Amino acid sequence: MYQFRKSPHQDATTQTQSGAFATTGTEVPVAPDRVQPALTLRAVWSKFRAAERRFSASIWGDVLGCACLAITLIGLLFLPLIIEH
Repeated sequence: MYQFRKSPHQDATTQTQSGAFATTGTEVPVAPDRVQPALTLRAVWSKFRAAERRFSASIWGDVLGCACLAITLIGLLFLPLIIEH
């Protein structure tokens, strides 16, 4: 097995995330009367992803997937009738 040594500068720096997929645990200084849209969008996105995970883990996610697959296959079946040569 490989053993990795700790970098000498690892303790001196802090690792933080930034951008659209950053965690909501970071503190951002904001004026009290100003709403920060990035944190609001991040919160909405995280709630949407949590709901999507719950939905896709249930039977209804499988039902929706099968319905979309059936609609796609039926659409491909009738595609030659719609497109004229």
